[in-house]
Amino acid sequence: MSLEKFANRLKTLMEAEKISRRALAAQTHLQRKSINNWLDGKYYPKYDGLIALADRFGVNCDYLLGKDENSVAHKSTVEDVPSHFIKILKAYLTENSCTVYSLAKKLEMGQTTVTRWFTEGGMPETATLIKLSQIMNESVDYLLGRE
Repeated sequence: MSLEKFANRLKTLMEAEKISRRALAAQTHLQRKSINNWLDGKYYPKYDGLIALADRFGVNCDYLLGKDENSVAHKSTVEDVPSHFIKILKAYLTENSCTVYSLAKKLEMGQTTVTRWFTEGGMPETATLIKLSQIMNESVDYLLGRE
């Protein structure tokens, strides 16, 4: 998975539907500047933007990110994603006798950042979600409560 693959998938979906950046921004309530940056391969969208794009094009997040060739769509409510994510993460830690510290180490980030997901209901950046899905051997859609 790479930013380039994500950008290319998004461009391909937009071209197939002949949708402009401006129209996509209006339809998804996302900022056109953000869409431009995603299409330029500068960074990934946050989880809510990723879900908005996937829903708009009727594909799953993993397909959009280039993790999967199957584009079967999944749905979720953006508001429910953080609580679902924490539930999945807690189950993973328990089932694998893993600590927050060891998970943070696998993700190559500080323990404080991972702890914040639990205490503040925050969400990791999309690149971290991708890495976490690889570590857990699950799809990004699963982590976002979309399957």
